[in-house]
Amino acid sequence: MHDPYNAFTLGGDVYLSGTGDGPLAGLTFAAKDVFDIAGYVTGAGNPDWRRLAEPAPTTAWAVSRLLESGARLVGKTHTDELTRGIFGDNAHYGTPENPRAPGHVPGGSSSGSAVAVAGGLANLALGTDTAGSTRVPASFCGVWGLRPTLGAIPMEGVIGQSGTFDTVGILAAEAEPLARMGQVLLRKKLPNQRPTRLVVLEDALEAADPAVAAAIEAVLPRLANVLAPVTRGTRLSPVPLSDWVEPQNAIQGHEAWETFGDWINRSNPRFGFEVADNLLRGARVTKSSLSSARGFRLRAKRWVQEALEGHAVLVLPTTPVTAPPVHSPRSVMWEIRSRIISLTAIAAMAGVPQISLPLCQVDGRPLGLSLIGPRGSDGLLLAAAVRMAASA
Repeated sequence: MHDPYNAFTLGGDVYLSGTGDGPLAGLTFAAKDVFDIAGYVTGAGNPDWRRLAEPAPTTAWAVSRLLESGARLVGKTHTDELTRGIFGDNAHYGTPENPRAPGHVPGGSSSGSAVAVAGGLANLALGTDTAGSTRVPASFCGVWGLRPTLGAIPMEGVIGQSGTFDTVGILAAEAEPLARMGQVLLRKKLPNQRPTRLVVLEDALEAADPAVAAAIEAVLPRLANVLAPVTRGTRLSPVPLSDWVEPQNAIQGHEAWETFGDWINRSNPRFGFEVADNLLRGARVTKSSLSSARGFRLRAKRWVQEALEGHAVLVLPTTPVTAPPVHSPRSVMWEIRSRIISLTAIAAMAGVPQISLPLCQVDGRPLGLSLIGPRGSDGLLLAAAVRMAASA
């Protein structure tokens, strides 16, 4: 395949035809290189993982489901190492080029998947989302992306990192194919109903760059006209959203070390600096810090549930910034990473679905507007995306 954006992995030229004339017939999809394909090595963004891994004995459930629905697999896509990144850069394989914001990072860790659909190399793509790995690249690359309800799409045959946060994410260049893909993987039809009301999270807007907040504000009248009345004045959290970052990092980091620690100790693999740092931080999470973080997550779930009462849907920027320039200083990127997680942790902590809609731009760069719904409202969010796309 012609790949001008470095979306696909070397050795990732996996081509599998769909079967029959199912709902995805005629569409192509790419799969992040953490999804097993029978007979192929799953590389997970790290050369030592790829070197030491055996070919997968079976194909991941999500990949099989898409093939059975008629879609054609056109390749495996780049990811941050072991999915432990949020900007899409990779010390070994480079950073996929953002087709809609040249010179800026694509977001990660599902970087190649977002780039593949943004660049027209595939209609659909599979990613994963732990702390934002589908939502962030959807926002930065200007595509549609869903993090589903935790557990709604099986992770069978997928390399995860943090079992209480990991989800299969889905991406597409257009809303209607994303909705079809979602119905296939969720095994549910889209509902006819709309949200009863849209609740703007004021603290999320305040956490964003002023230009980002202004771009979201400009779309609110359109949301109200197409979907539901918009309610203002709601603050999600009694503490600053920046206080959500440390608990998210502690639980996720601890679980990632539980997942990969033995392999790291045995194999002494090569990692980029930031990935190595993240993994070591996870190894050093104390029992008291972990207990405190888990207690915070219980409170956070309650705050989100209270905000969603009455079948509400929450509105917020997907990311508080647009895509930073490639090769920005690591010290700058670390601060941006924390700001991003302060927003992506909302749905991750609560285990609820979130969809990023490519409705905004700031200085010519894409920006996602997100809708968060109650557990199990994935279909409602996909239907809302289709309505918003049709109203353009």
